[in-house]
Amino acid sequence: MKADRLAGIATAAAGLALAAATARVDILDSQPTLSARFFPYLLAAVLLAGGLALALRPGAAALGAVVGRLLDRRGLAFAALFLAYALTFRIMDFRLGTFAFMAAAMWVLGSRRPLELLVLPAATAAGVYVLFRYGFTVLLPVWF
Repeated sequence: MKADRLAGIATAAAGLALAAATARVDILDSQPTLSARFFPYLLAAVLLAGGLALALRPGAAALGAVVGRLLDRRGLAFAALFLAYALTFRIMDFRLGTFAFMAAAMWVLGSRRPLELLVLPAATAAGVYVLFRYGFTVLLPVWF
């Protein structure tokens, strides 16, 4: 089996699961901003479309080679970092948590330039915070 076909099926299934979970999110009819369901539904649609595209038109990579690369130290370390980020999202300041996750992930994936490890995560965390807080009026967890 091709790696992309299996990844596509799993991604499409994740999109469907996210859409089903999003349908359970309570919303206020009088909410002045985007609904709490907007971004999860958007992500579900992207996952479903991308997954179906991968499943229907897979690349040439064999499943065994891709699984081996995912299960090496870098892949497992990245997965552990992402899990920690996801589990601490509600209790950690968004800007600090995003900066720490991104810097650590970049280090695990091979980046070694100190300026790059400082500037890119800081700019990304600040940019995403400003976009969601002021552009979309979405409250993110902050300490100050």
